[in-house]
Amino acid sequence: MTSAALLALALLAPSATPAAPACGPPPLAAGARPWAPGETLTFDLDLLGMVRAGTLQLSVERPMSGGRVVPLRARARTDASLAALKNVTAVGLSWVDADTLLPERYRDEALENGVRKVSDTRLAPPGGEVVVAYRYGDREGKTAYARQGHVLDALSAVYLLRAARLAPGEAFCFDLVANRRFWRLEGTVARKIEPVDTPAGRFQTLRVDAVARRADDPDARARPLHLWFTNDRRRLLVAAVSEIDLGPVRAMLASVHGARAP
Repeated sequence: MTSAALLALALLAPSATPAAPACGPPPLAAGARPWAPGETLTFDLDLLGMVRAGTLQLSVERPMSGGRVVPLRARARTDASLAALKNVTAVGLSWVDADTLLPERYRDEALENGVRKVSDTRLAPPGGEVVVAYRYGDREGKTAYARQGHVLDALSAVYLLRAARLAPGEAFCFDLVANRRFWRLEGTVARKIEPVDTPAGRFQTLRVDAVARRADDPDARARPLHLWFTNDRRRLLVAAVSEIDLGPVRAMLASVHGARAP
């Protein structure tokens, strides 16, 4: 599937079928994790499949706390060509439990059009509420949300899905911290294997279709999300399509460093 066809499919695809209230994250697959410390995936970002927007890097850091915690890191920045609309440099960090892959803490920092934005969410030990502490420029505060089930962040969600069983047709759901907001995410695994062409090569993939809704504003427009993972033991994320305020945004895998053998 070409990158243009991939974007068109994602924009035309129906939203994921709502999952049952009792659902949760997909179960983890048996065996070793599909990544190792030192792995870095680099993505090209574009808007509407036409305008180059920037780059994104996802990295697995060295385990800490005696191997009990695995830090995950994301780095993103927009290109100069997009600076007139949005100039962003951002870093996200997720500290996940090595056994469950559930995050204990998530923190992100961004410099957006000259304004510093920070959020910090501590997710362990789990409680009835999730509290997101934030700072926007000189303004700071905290927002509490009711926890309905397992809570992930945007970064840990990618790695949990990589390590999950992902049975065709399976539905899942979880709460999600992303973009300094709190979401309910429901998703399904597509039933067919799809070839996807990226700057890093052609891959046979499993597609995950999901939709995220604001927990504090259920009437707000839902955000679709489509992810493509390699159908091999590495489960590399090779493509993603979603929507931001500027329109549909796509990430395509450009390079892989330190990954396990296929």
